[in-house]
Amino acid sequence: MNNETAILDAALTVLEAQGPGGLTTRAICEAAGVKSPTLYHYFGDKDGLEQALVRRGLADFMRRKQQSTAVEDPLEQLRAGWDVALEFALKRPALYALLSLHVRSQPALVAEAYALMQSRVQRLVDMGRLQGPVDATARAVWAASQGALSLVHLGASRKEIEAVSDLLFKSVMKGLSPAAP
Repeated sequence: MNNETAILDAALTVLEAQGPGGLTTRAICEAAGVKSPTLYHYFGDKDGLEQALVRRGLADFMRRKQQSTAVEDPLEQLRAGWDVALEFALKRPALYALLSLHVRSQPALVAEAYALMQSRVQRLVDMGRLQGPVDATARAVWAASQGALSLVHLGASRKEIEAVSDLLFKSVMKGLSPAAP
């Protein structure tokens, strides 16, 4: 394993153990078994390291999200993508918190995830299974998903978060489905 990977792995371990506040260069260097000049060589500074952690986490997240395209039904794809986002936040709450901090100043970080979700919504609208302008419909799905994810920040239990997530998904899908004749 090279130093860059060792530093990122150590940073993730420190992040998940101590939260974003515990992510110091000293703690990371100690955990990785490197001196600070090595960290600075690869990442420039702590912010560069955080950016690298976020990018690596997002790359893993997108790989998982794209795997849900193996399912044929676009509604099942949409739900699978929703569930991948929830599992990511539940499995790595501190990384999710760090990502959330970075997304506030860099919304483009989640552009690929949003575009994938929007393409699934587009297919459902095209099929007549969801109604409304695609942009508004996609924003509603995204907002509901983010609402469920926000419970991770509140420290709700996994069971609670999963129950609310399921309720939100079903409610949004029902609200966006064409009215029965």
